[in-house]
Amino acid sequence: MSGTLALASAIAVMDRPTLTALVQLRRPQAAANVTDPIGLASELLRSESITRTLAPLDRTHLAALLGLDEAGNPAHIDAEVLDTLSRIGLIGIDGDTPVALPEVTSALRQGLTAAGVTPDSLRTQLQDPLPREHDADTSTWFASAVTAVSQSAEILRVLRERPGRLNRNGAIAVAAVRILSEVTSVEPAQVSRALGALEQARLIWSARSSQLLRCTEKAPEWLASNYGERWLFLARATLDAMPSPLRSVLPASRADVSVAIEHLPRVYPLLPASDIAAAVDFAQTAEYLGLTVTGVLSPQASALLAQDNSVSSEQIIADLPGVAPGIYVQPDLSVVIPGPLDPQDEAEIASLSRPEHIGVATTRRVTEASLADAIEHGGSEKGGVTAESARATFERLSLTGIPQPLDYLLTAFAGRVGSVVVSEHLGDEGRTRVTVSRPEMRQTILVDRSLQHAQFTPSPTEPGVLYSRLRREHVVAALSDARYPAMAETARTPTFSTAAQRAGEAAEETPAPPNADLSPELTAAIERVYLAARSEPGRATSRGFWNSRFGIGPRCESLPRPEGKLTLSRSSRFLSATGDSGRRIRLPAWNARSP
Repeated sequence: MSGTLALASAIAVMDRPTLTALVQLRRPQAAANVTDPIGLASELLRSESITRTLAPLDRTHLAALLGLDEAGNPAHIDAEVLDTLSRIGLIGIDGDTPVALPEVTSALRQGLTAAGVTPDSLRTQLQDPLPREHDADTSTWFASAVTAVSQSAEILRVLRERPGRLNRNGAIAVAAVRILSEVTSVEPAQVSRALGALEQARLIWSARSSQLLRCTEKAPEWLASNYGERWLFLARATLDAMPSPLRSVLPASRADVSVAIEHLPRVYPLLPASDIAAAVDFAQTAEYLGLTVTGVLSPQASALLAQDNSVSSEQIIADLPGVAPGIYVQPDLSVVIPGPLDPQDEAEIASLSRPEHIGVATTRRVTEASLADAIEHGGSEKGGVTAESARATFERLSLTGIPQPLDYLLTAFAGRVGSVVVSEHLGDEGRTRVTVSRPEMRQTILVDRSLQHAQFTPSPTEPGVLYSRLRREHVVAALSDARYPAMAETARTPTFSTAAQRAGEAAEETPAPPNADLSPELTAAIERVYLAARSEPGRATSRGFWNSRFGIGPRCESLPRPEGKLTLSRSSRFLSATGDSGRRIRLPAWNARSP
């Protein structure tokens, strides 16, 4: 029997869930042209479809395919392995017997040759990878965990105010990573790791029509959580995304991810380089988050991976440092944060200062620009910031009080706040209205050569008002660059992406959920194949399908059985059986076996 007919026979006896799973996995290229099991079998036996399906199979399943082809008898092959191969459309049936498909065998042998693997080597027992000479110490996992959470939170706050740019293909632009690195004082490689973890946890998403990397509606809730909850959220999302081949070999590698990756090509001989790269990428993210230490899973990560209900979340994060009692403000205006802060306190300090180093102990710095930015942009998530509230925050959190340089900066800044207010304007005078409280400053702005491009014009009726034809944000930027204490009249709204915003984007641009539903085209193909295999009452077998498809059954049943000695003859198309009485039955040659 040809490969197409054998596979079609196997497809014909599949129930609807099995058939749906097969189509969902294999994704036939021309689903619109598939009308019955033969059409689907033809699609699944395309060389590229076979190669793609063989790639993630381990050596046990590959050896079974070769063994079935060579022996022609499935008796020596594990039934569970045969069932798996049947469900993914790599073996067929002849009658009730599983058979190899020539197209699959050919593609398999070519793939093994290209990979430098001999068929005989698949049949040898594979030894477990050797463990390390010394057990790894994973007790320091919490340091990486705290650092990763702190860096991810800082990056998320920046993206809330200024979404990152995407490339034309929808990937995060290198320039966006570089800008985030400069703003957060986090190394570019760590920025990339943090972005990957945040995206995996669906805290950020790519809006491709606007080519922007935005925060999702989950981001505010995550930022409002404590460090332990934040880490658990990122850790679970990352472990759930572990590549399947890596997950399967990890137990034999004694929870050593680096050893497991080295072992992957031996267990999965046809695994593409891209899948190996995905495993390496996972390992790097796991190391960044503190799930592994020098490649070995920590006990906490192992408990999460095993979904061990006997270990509570509180037990898993017990090693994380507790909330720091406060901060240390130095005379040079640097701020030392010795550990995790309460989420609201963290947000307030982050809004008033700029990061210089983010880790288990974080260093930030208060500057005139950071204070101005906090007041202009509204500061922390719970409301606006004023010079008075900024002072109150430092008085409440600083374990060293407010040093004189910071006191002077806050006092001087309080005197200037509100002296230059920039607002939008809809009149003929311009697009932007600037209110200056001090007459001498107003006059200085008008003659300042660095502000000539803003084209300020004084109001003829209001002494303290200037107008500009530039947009409000451009005027604020120009005044700030020229060292004037300019403030926008209304605070900017954090740019979290809401469900309403995402509904306005094209449907294909929102992140596709795991195990997305089948397309209408594939769903229709499944229905056609399923009904074609059962187009006659009670025909839930491959024999019933062929009776319906070719009318073999009715012709055979209507003819009397030849009696006496049978004489067999075979042509290219038919096998004939002739009895002593001269009666003859003709069967299609593909559906008959020689005695």
